[in-house]
Amino acid sequence: MRKSFSLLSVMGAALILAACNNTESPTEGAESATTIEFFQVKAEAVNTFDTLIDQFEEENPGIKVEQNTVPDGMTVLTTRFSTGDVPDIFITYPVEQDYVLRANNDYLLDITDEDFIEKINPEIQDRYLVDDRMYGAALSLNANGVLYNKTIFDDHNLEVPETWDGLIEVMEELDANDVTPVIMGNQNVDQTSIFNLNFIAQQFDEDYWERFNNGEENVVGSSEWEEASEKMLEALQYAQRDHMGTDYDQGNDLFANGQGAMYFMGAWILPTLRDMNDNFDEEFGYFPFPQTNNPEENVTISGVDVGLSIAADTDHPEETLKFVEFLIDEAQQFADMDGSFSAVEGVEVNDEILQGLLPHVENDQITNWPNHYWAGGTAAEADFRGHTQNFFNHQDIDQYLEDLDNMFESYRN
Repeated sequence: MRKSFSLLSVMGAALILAACNNTESPTEGAESATTIEFFQVKAEAVNTFDTLIDQFEEENPGIKVEQNTVPDGMTVLTTRFSTGDVPDIFITYPVEQDYVLRANNDYLLDITDEDFIEKINPEIQDRYLVDDRMYGAALSLNANGVLYNKTIFDDHNLEVPETWDGLIEVMEELDANDVTPVIMGNQNVDQTSIFNLNFIAQQFDEDYWERFNNGEENVVGSSEWEEASEKMLEALQYAQRDHMGTDYDQGNDLFANGQGAMYFMGAWILPTLRDMNDNFDEEFGYFPFPQTNNPEENVTISGVDVGLSIAADTDHPEETLKFVEFLIDEAQQFADMDGSFSAVEGVEVNDEILQGLLPHVENDQITNWPNHYWAGGTAAEADFRGHTQNFFNHQDIDQYLEDLDNMFESYRN
């Protein structure tokens, strides 16, 4: 009897041990997966990337992608570089000083010879060249224009304006009929530049910014800067009364639900607005921002929206490169979900709303974001936004231009 008990005890212990081993196996498998951090700054694209990450992880069970999105992401990224806590992969913009400095200081992985580079439109991808090498890959392009409520326009027999004077006339007509002409969310400092950089981009080309960074051009005394500032104030008077107290989310909600006729905004907002209004595609449209009275001269701001760089010292270069290649291979799906133009060749524009901006993009009637050329990079952009928000409050052009002149001078070498 004692012998039988001992045998059962041994058998029971073996079964328990086996059971423990079986329950630990999945944990061990999970722990063996490689985790890479994807630091991305587009809050509007979180759901899109979540979907693509799920697909990637299903196809690559040995790799986990941790998406990290925080407010003021570019400033946070700069801080992480300064402390040596660099993500494996992150969004980056070509031409911009931050990108060039990181490339020159060997912080970024050289991906020039990767096969997926050949899938990207070379005119766009070549923006990433630094000393004939590439440290980033372009996935998508944004575009900045004027979203409008087609129902409101139809109700007031308004045509889409193609000139600056035409835009002012439309806003005057709407205002006279007690309709808010344009929604703005200027409580968020970053939203101020989404609007006013349209005028800056129209006035100045890449050659100007090279001279500007060298101190050969100034803000004070420039008729172009003065004209741009005057137009900012002229358009500002047609925003809702509390635009300085309206934040980004509130502005989106007001426009999506028909509380204003127009919205000066980039295409990245389309997924958010669609979530707010199931009939968005039927009720709204897009047209290029008409900064001048010559439609053929008006340009649409369009820059790399999602560009991907990899940390030079990542512990997982193979896995991270595989994720970048996956995103480029899924560029059509990304463009369809994200509401963006693609940098990858062969991807079609299926988004109905984007059709309103497509002629400018196809005809190369576009220009890059001017802040991408500024000495000072992300820091200069943040300061510019702060001065612009102050300007929208005090509306003193002379003070605004002086503030900008002093700010830009502080970033020149």
